[in-house]
Amino acid sequence: MEFTRKIRARTIGVFLLMGATAFVSAPFMVGRHPGGAVASPAGLAFASFSSAHAEAYPLATARLDTASALNLMGQQRMLSQRMVKAYLMLGQGIAAEDARIILQGSITEFEANLATLKTFQPTPAVRGALARLGGAWAECKALLAAAPSKAGAIALYDANEAMQDAAHSAALAYESVTLAPLDHLANIMGHQHMLSQRMAKFYFYRTWGLYDDPAYVELHLTRARFTAELNQIESSPLASAETKAGVARIRREWEPYQQLLFANREPAAMRRDAIRVAELSERVSAATEALVAQFTARGTPR
Repeated sequence: MEFTRKIRARTIGVFLLMGATAFVSAPFMVGRHPGGAVASPAGLAFASFSSAHAEAYPLATARLDTASALNLMGQQRMLSQRMVKAYLMLGQGIAAEDARIILQGSITEFEANLATLKTFQPTPAVRGALARLGGAWAECKALLAAAPSKAGAIALYDANEAMQDAAHSAALAYESVTLAPLDHLANIMGHQHMLSQRMAKFYFYRTWGLYDDPAYVELHLTRARFTAELNQIESSPLASAETKAGVARIRREWEPYQQLLFANREPAAMRRDAIRVAELSERVSAATEALVAQFTARGTPR
């Protein structure tokens, strides 16, 4: 696959990624634990979209500032969801080779980003939040490093939510350093990047017959949040014509994705659509990331 060739050739490092998140003051994530192989068809490269962020952003060469730290935190949130999506796919044999590459690449990138963020801790709140994120990541990493299994997926359900909450808190801590309006809007855009992967994560919990009811609720909550954020971006006084065109592109990619996510309730029927869901999740992810990159590249003074 084209994606496989690209990602294997890529040198993974620290990226200044346009995906700051956590634009609300309290964690959005509420998904606490309440109590057959699908091969990728020939020529299908759903994960080819996943390499877009690697090619869109240069390696970090300069000292971090608040804006670039927020961008990295946004990427961390997306990666936290994406790696579990890949774990669940791999465990079910859904496009297993692509899933394995996504999982390994996401882990490597997350750790590189975290190490870079630790070089810029301007406030006690940031220092405390990064320490909590590091602890939550250590727990998730141990689970992700093991061979995928249903038992591992069950353990990851709560552990990954705790990690997401920790990343949310860290992003808020960085955002509180400046509270700049442009950073705020970029945070909303970056939050959508994470949500695109979060929906797929819960879909693949359901295809494995795990937490069907709570995962279904989370899918509805995340879809509602994604739609609300699109409207908020589009109506913002800071949104240029180019930004609105980026929103329109997301809507085009989003419509078939959301339809497929809710097309079926039965795990067997959902598994038949699994490859397509994975592909569409990457297409929406690429569109949301492109929007953040375009917006941030404007370079408007904060």
